[in-house]
Amino acid sequence: MASVSTLRRFTAFSIIGIATALSVPALAAQPDAPAPQATAAQPINATNFVGLTQSLEASPQQPGAQELRVSMLRWLAETPDYTVTLCQVMNLPEQDEAAKKIGLDLLMQQSFGNLAFQIDQRESSDQLSRQVAGVESALRAYAAFIAADPALRIAAMDTLAAQQKAGTLRAHLAAVVTAECGASDNTVMLNPESAGQGASAPSPFLGGFLRATSVVYPLQVGQWKALGERRYDDVAGGASVRFQQAGNEDGWIDVYFYPVGVLDQEQRAGLLEGERKGLLEARSAAVAGRDDMSRVQTVTLKVAPAQPDAANSIEASVLDFGFVRDGKEYSSVMLLAIDRLYAIKLRYSVPTATANRNAARGEVETFAAALLPQLDISNSGGCGSVPVTARDRLRLGCTGTDPVLPVVGEGQREMRFEYAPPR
Repeated sequence: MASVSTLRRFTAFSIIGIATALSVPALAAQPDAPAPQATAAQPINATNFVGLTQSLEASPQQPGAQELRVSMLRWLAETPDYTVTLCQVMNLPEQDEAAKKIGLDLLMQQSFGNLAFQIDQRESSDQLSRQVAGVESALRAYAAFIAADPALRIAAMDTLAAQQKAGTLRAHLAAVVTAECGASDNTVMLNPESAGQGASAPSPFLGGFLRATSVVYPLQVGQWKALGERRYDDVAGGASVRFQQAGNEDGWIDVYFYPVGVLDQEQRAGLLEGERKGLLEARSAAVAGRDDMSRVQTVTLKVAPAQPDAANSIEASVLDFGFVRDGKEYSSVMLLAIDRLYAIKLRYSVPTATANRNAARGEVETFAAALLPQLDISNSGGCGSVPVTARDRLRLGCTGTDPVLPVVGEGQREMRFEYAPPR
């Protein structure tokens, strides 16, 4: 093959060979189905790929749809001009009857939407934007499927559709894309000729490389005291801890912990950009202007050493912006660091009358400088098979394949995360 097309194999949905599965007859077309937009005999190329993708979005059960998908998938795998990394971001369940019927079609539509986006852009695009485009393409096809047959509803797809409607899909996918696309373990080589020929499924990041995590954090950081924790429904979303100064209800600092894996510079930049765009989307009506957000700056912070001789500092990214809520001006800051397979994000908003943006930023940096050296993050799972020297160099925080009971001292609290292997 001339190009490298790395397609993430579903770990929650068993794919029995793309070439074999595609030979199964498609769902019966509805009586009023539109005329076929293309046939398998039509040559696939960059000129018509976008239109064919849109055709399958609008009418995924059109006559000849499965044969068309075979041809498009083959061209996607063989073209030397584009690369598609398909990751497990839709989280389709293995045992769901509807997913068994249309899950493979949605997976392929995700890859087609990803590539169509790249063709449309005519320039380089970041991984997150490609993945968002792929999911949005799958959502359009899914809407057509359930319009024809409501019994084909899939809860995971309904959740993504609701996030898209609320304008939070990109922010949600940012962390998921980082976790699922971030490690080479999470991708396998698939193409229409070789898929399903007995290759074993790769070890996933969550539930494989990382199976359990213990985070021990201080209940007080300077004058800031922990008020409580919040766990998120999506295990990839992790948890957050809220800190507030006694007697001061003007603002609080939320500290988020969520798994991201080992990231290179491009992936770190993609994660940061996803967080930044998520802030803009969430505050679009409140931020004075899209240019009101500061440039991202890098700060170096001390951390707890992974081993006695290991590095004890990391780089964190920080930005600030202002927004208006209920007629009141606020200063807001985000600081993002990555350590021991986890993103550690700090968010702080405070009335501008109490602290301007520079003061709020200084408060967050001071808080982070005090917090990070006190954090104990220990991981276990497949990461235990990595040589100890590499674990230390990469700051995996991995204690082995099995969890080790952490020491939780006075004034500390432990949060434990467990990630079940995909079924």
